[in-house]
Amino acid sequence: MSSPETRIPHSRDFTRAVEVTPEVEASIQWAFQYHQWDDAQKAASSNVRRALAAAMAIIVNNVPPCPDRTVAIRKIREACMDCNQGITFRGEL
Repeated sequence: MSSPETRIPHSRDFTRAVEVTPEVEASIQWAFQYHQWDDAQKAASSNVRRALAAAMAIIVNNVPPCPDRTVAIRKIREACMDCNQGITFRGEL
């Protein structure tokens, strides 16, 4: 469960908004604010990064350099960023 300071300030989902109302604007601003991680979030991120780094090492060791390997590596980096977003917003965004 999220603590009050980490929750989206309004229930409006700005990804589905058709106009920027005051509630949508507040949610957008909240999404781009800095959110300090607690110890559980730091541990979760460390676990994710360790697993993704291991996956990347397997790719580098087993897939010859080629455009497909480049894409696979980029997707792992993107997965890390997406996981960090999920950890930061506790699945609420």
